[in-house]
Amino acid sequence: MNKKNRLIQKPDLPERPEPIKIDQLTDRSFYEMVTVNNGIDPVYAEHVRFDQVHFKNVTFTETELPFSQWLDVIFDNCDLSGAKLNGARLNRVEFRNCKLSGTNFDRAVMQDVTWKDCQAPYILCNLTNLRDMQFDNCLLKGANFIDVSQDNLQFGNSDIEDVQFTGTSLRNVDLSRSRFNHLHLDEEELRGAVIAPEQAAGFIEVFGVIVKAE
Repeated sequence: MNKKNRLIQKPDLPERPEPIKIDQLTDRSFYEMVTVNNGIDPVYAEHVRFDQVHFKNVTFTETELPFSQWLDVIFDNCDLSGAKLNGARLNRVEFRNCKLSGTNFDRAVMQDVTWKDCQAPYILCNLTNLRDMQFDNCLLKGANFIDVSQDNLQFGNSDIEDVQFTGTSLRNVDLSRSRFNHLHLDEEELRGAVIAPEQAAGFIEVFGVIVKAE
């Protein structure tokens, strides 16, 4: 019997958060109970905090926000491509129809984070702690999940072609609906994963088995 996934908590935001414009992010800036719909200029700022914030059509391209904190946050149709959020903490966060090509989440801690209809190829999640995280219909081609600690990681029907899982256990991770032809992982990392029957042949080489043609 497959392990039943825990219910992932959703962001808790007020019905009508106050709309504001962020002109400049600085170290230890704090924003609470607001809606933001203007672009964020490329900037470097540490320990920025966002609490109950709804971002709509916001561009964070090339923005560096290491050690930032995001609590009860929704990203709607935002572009975070190339942004660096290394060491960030995300709790009850949703990404909806967002672009995150090459976004850096190295050493981040994420809990109760959902991604829906996102284009997130080549994202970096190295040495990251993931608990209760769900991808739904996302493009994750070439992403890195190296030396990740995970508990209840869900990929759903996402495209995970050529994803790197070195040092990351996929125990109890259901890959049966995910789309891929090749993954970077070995026997130890694959052990305990859930796959569909038609995917099994693609993993034979991981176990050192040679298939001899007639």
